[in-house]
Amino acid sequence: NRTQASIFTGKVIPPLDEFTLENYATILSVTDFPRYFLNSFKIASAVTLLSLFCSVIGAYGLSRFDIKGKNALIMGIFSTQMFPQVLLMIPMYLIIFSLFLLDKVIGVVLGQMILVLPFQIWMLKGYFDNIPMDLDNAARVDGCNIAQRLLYVILPVAAPGIVVAAFFSFVVSWGDYLIVSIISQSQRTATVTLVLQRLSSALLIRWGQVAAATVLTIVPTIILFSFVQQRLVEGLTAGAIREE
Repeated sequence: NRTQASIFTGKVIPPLDEFTLENYATILSVTDFPRYFLNSFKIASAVTLLSLFCSVIGAYGLSRFDIKGKNALIMGIFSTQMFPQVLLMIPMYLIIFSLFLLDKVIGVVLGQMILVLPFQIWMLKGYFDNIPMDLDNAARVDGCNIAQRLLYVILPVAAPGIVVAAFFSFVVSWGDYLIVSIISQSQRTATVTLVLQRLSSALLIRWGQVAAATVLTIVPTIILFSFVQQRLVEGLTAGAIREE
């Protein structure tokens, strides 16, 4: 990282002696960044787990059962991805307000789940469609009920697709700004994206601190990607190939 004076020299590649870790130390010790970082992690983890639970059940039902109005429901889910997020802000705020969930973690979690669930259901349905029905039939013959078939037979086969869906929801939640900006009203629910916005809109912008906070913000997603990249490739590839 560079000092404020070094940044304003205009040099793209400054001398090594102008690099410093002072901005990282300031962000971690002087500001409330660690608290916001923990808030982001808790919210993203909750969104990932809850949305995955809902999307797996929804996608499995749409993939395996004949439901009245199934095609219309699928198209409705798909069409939600065509609307800009900004159009949802006022209705979402009114709903969260009416439920008395403003400035509460569960309110932020529910708001972000609305963003990720349609795509997760759409993606996982396509993945479940590629899993042969013979597996379900064999499990049914062995006496498994619907929950057992899903838990012990389908989910292990669908692991790569589950990883893709989980990674997607975590990244979307971690980087979300719009939902947090309308629901969060205090430090209890503020996330790292709000910190970046506040640092970059201050009267005196400390660009070194902004850069340090940005690096710290993207580190978790890079680490997560390094652990699940193989599963991501498997899941995206398998989900794109449909058996005839």
